[in-house]
Amino acid sequence: MWVPGGDPRQVFALIEETGADIVAVVDGDRVVGTLSPRSALRDSVYRPGVDADGRLIVAAAVGINGDVAGKARALAAAGVDVLVVDTAHGHQAQMLRALREVAALDLGIPIAAGNVVTAEGVHDLADAGATILKVGVGPGAMCTTRMMTAVGRPQFSAVLETAEAARSVGAHVWADGGVRYPRDVALALAAGAASVMIGSWFAGTIESPGRLRTDDAGLLYKESWGMASTKAVQGRFGRLDPFERARKELFAEGISSSRIYLDPQRPGLEDLLDMITSGVRSSFTYAGASTVAQFHERARVGLQSAAGYEEGKALPVSW
Repeated sequence: MWVPGGDPRQVFALIEETGADIVAVVDGDRVVGTLSPRSALRDSVYRPGVDADGRLIVAAAVGINGDVAGKARALAAAGVDVLVVDTAHGHQAQMLRALREVAALDLGIPIAAGNVVTAEGVHDLADAGATILKVGVGPGAMCTTRMMTAVGRPQFSAVLETAEAARSVGAHVWADGGVRYPRDVALALAAGAASVMIGSWFAGTIESPGRLRTDDAGLLYKESWGMASTKAVQGRFGRLDPFERARKELFAEGISSSRIYLDPQRPGLEDLLDMITSGVRSSFTYAGASTVAQFHERARVGLQSAAGYEEGKALPVSW
């Protein structure tokens, strides 16, 4: 069927009339998407992240080695909206060199860089040209950095310190990692983050890359792995001769295979976004805030014991 643009209420009614759970959206003889009644409801709540030309906003990352400036220039020409200069340990000389090269190109788009966890890191990367700082070392579900190296910092503390430093120089913070529940998104925003990055949680959705698998109990999952793990190293350096590839694998770290199970009640990305948005909206309401800036000002940060954290969890069965 063809669903015209317009009032989400009309689209919702049109789909309901078909009696179908999902309908195809066609343009001539091409299928261009699918819609469900819930999709129409979402269209009345969310606004897509698009640029001035109506295209989805896209960020692209480059590393800090090789022809960083050439890659950055090519990505800007391709139309990316944000350029990310990315490495696990962002507060280092090679990162500062790469950032200065990219900033000197004057590409006219924001430059994000990281990862860092300290105010000093924020100041140095901002001085080199970054306008957004990516924060987080070790909180990711696939990351073994803290156990392997003892390097890292609890994510809330890192965001709290770096966000304050970023504000002082007119920059922003992206909180990268450590999100398991909607509360973690709200906490990162309360600590001062402008945006929150989510990885493994979204890996367990229908839309994520990878083959949908079924375990012995019939539960659906997708396989996920860390980007510094042996599996990732094999993928990146598969063209090397066996000896050189084996040398790279000697020093891999991170989880090579993890099952990320799909939530039967929230199997899709938008289902998870509904839950996250619901929690964050309620957090804003409790704080009396209607914008992220107001939430930064009005949220009250305190310490919580492990017992207090357990007390806050729902009880799935009767005591």
